[in-house]
Amino acid sequence: MRSFLRVLARSHNLLLSPCPYHTHPVFHFTPRSLARVSSKLPDTRKPTNEKIPYSFVRVVDPETDKLSPTKQSLSALLSSLDLKKWIVELVSEKPEPIVRVIDRREAFQKYKEQRKAMKKGLKSGEAPKEIQLTWGTASGDISHKLAKARSHLEKGCKVDVVFAPRKGQGLPSPKERHARANEVALALEDIAKEWKAREVTPAMTIMFFQGKSDS
Repeated sequence: MRSFLRVLARSHNLLLSPCPYHTHPVFHFTPRSLARVSSKLPDTRKPTNEKIPYSFVRVVDPETDKLSPTKQSLSALLSSLDLKKWIVELVSEKPEPIVRVIDRREAFQKYKEQRKAMKKGLKSGEAPKEIQLTWGTASGDISHKLAKARSHLEKGCKVDVVFAPRKGQGLPSPKERHARANEVALALEDIAKEWKAREVTPAMTIMFFQGKSDS
């Protein structure tokens, strides 16, 4: 992991000039492995490597799980990595593109486990996952937390997104709170929908999501 962080740091210092993408297949499927994971279930894989449709991205630090302070050149990031070992995965697009660098083998294993869980319906009896946000959470941090919501939704879990005030922070107006909640719904609309009405109090809003494939 330390060697990876050194590589990531070098990539941040590269000139932000165009460079050719590495064109490696995202996964190496064999007929046997393909048969094990293929089904009529929707493909839940996110765009990776050169398939990410953005030139500049923010990167999740694998050690601290925090976002890089500034955007980086995607092409420079790709050129700095051994793409036979690592995958750059798009985890969020709104309000800005965010990527994570993950181990290729772990990514494939995670994908197989997700498909297996969805196929067997193991998620049906699970309690909803909860994502907690405050009204003052920055947009970039919301995107990062919604990436976790996406991960749960892809596994077939329901997700509750809870907006609540933080002690000492002012409370936005009802109109502003409604707009903030709508931003979350818009960010997840490609993968999920609200399966029941929001619970709204003078200080809190709770949103209830389930994957579109589960409805």
